[in-house]
Amino acid sequence: MKLLAVDKLRGWARLAITNNMDLVNLYRLVRPGDVVYQETSREVKKERASGEVDSQRVSLKVGIAVEKKSADPLMKRIRFQGKIVFTDRDLDILKKYHTIQVGRGDVIEIESRERLPYLLRLGEEGEGRVEELVAISGDDEELAVVKIDVDGIKVLKTWKVDGGSKRLGYDVEAHRESVYDELVQQLKELTSKSKPKLVLMGTAIHADIIASEIKNRDVRISNLIARKIPVNIGGVDGIREALRRGVLGEELKPLADAIQVEKAMRAILKHPEHIHLGLEEVARACRTSRGALVLATEDFVWENLDNALLDEILSRAERGVIKFRAVLSDTEASDKINSLGGIICIEKKILEV
Repeated sequence: MKLLAVDKLRGWARLAITNNMDLVNLYRLVRPGDVVYQETSREVKKERASGEVDSQRVSLKVGIAVEKKSADPLMKRIRFQGKIVFTDRDLDILKKYHTIQVGRGDVIEIESRERLPYLLRLGEEGEGRVEELVAISGDDEELAVVKIDVDGIKVLKTWKVDGGSKRLGYDVEAHRESVYDELVQQLKELTSKSKPKLVLMGTAIHADIIASEIKNRDVRISNLIARKIPVNIGGVDGIREALRRGVLGEELKPLADAIQVEKAMRAILKHPEHIHLGLEEVARACRTSRGALVLATEDFVWENLDNALLDEILSRAERGVIKFRAVLSDTEASDKINSLGGIICIEKKILEV
């Protein structure tokens, strides 16, 4: 969530929604009586002197006093319903009911003196983060380009290099040249649209070879490579190894998720008696102040958004009593948490060991 503007005296903030958990936090924070503003469109009907009714959809900014809210876990969207208390156009729609729908990428304004400090904290947490990382991973058989951002981990392209081309009977040298030409072209396209952090991975010798091939083709792309990370194998498997070891760091959510979940899996193996599974058991553990870290998948959070037990857990996290991490869905890390019921709690004493 990005904070775009704020008026503390009024208790007002303009926020940009950047990920699905922003929507979850917004859903929980906005209460009945708060005013939500959004640029939207509305169908306006006007009656002519003849008695005929014209219908026209117009763009405008409205503010509604929230009365009800609802969530769509499948589409990852939230809705606020209430009476219109503000409009920037004279359309005679004040006090009429309106629904504001919010999804990722939307900009919304909230007026709530009580909840403003929490909104500001969420906005400040979203500042200064690395938005995107591109990993190039290779060995003598496979080369892969993988994009890691707030949405997860996506394999953009893979190539078979020497080993694969030998088996297929290709001219190895010509094939290698073609592969690296395509790699650099892919990196040019990626860096022209945004400014991702580039990381090069592979065994020591292969990382140097890839770096040299990139530099020979485009010095600008070569200068954008921030780090070289040694791994035992290249390609997509090298990315998986790096995620398991945590060597890519925690600058992006999928990386931090992977590190936390790997730590949790080790804790479960060593101290299964101090791990709590399932919503009821986790809530009970948090109540007794034993819960230090709760991990839940984003899908689990959305499916239980109106569950009182989950709200109790999230409220404790909001107050700093426990730590809570929502693990990005459709990742290896979320698969592991889902296999344990979607939510787990690790006691503080285990984390401190």
